[in-house]
Amino acid sequence: MKEPDNYAAYLNREMEILDYKSMMKQERSEGRAEGREEGREEGRVEGRAEGRAEGRIEERLDNIKNLMINKKFTVEDALSALGIPEENWDSIKSKIK
Repeated sequence: MKEPDNYAAYLNREMEILDYKSMMKQERSEGRAEGREEGREEGRVEGRAEGRAEGRIEERLDNIKNLMINKKFTVEDALSALGIPEENWDSIKSKIK
């Protein structure tokens, strides 16, 4: 049989260890939940930015195509009319055809 003072110290230490493990488990759980929410918000922000950029590109391509169809512009004339810098023409031309 253990001495009462040593046994009480032993029980106290074991309870502290269990409390610590329980607290760490709770903190990890809260940290994961917080991280997931932050990740989702960052993903939404990035997704919106990418969506807007893609929307602007699609709108520009539609404008170019409309000028070509309705006004009988050449690709170069349409790009010029929309004020698109010549260094961007090649990448845009590849998306039109």
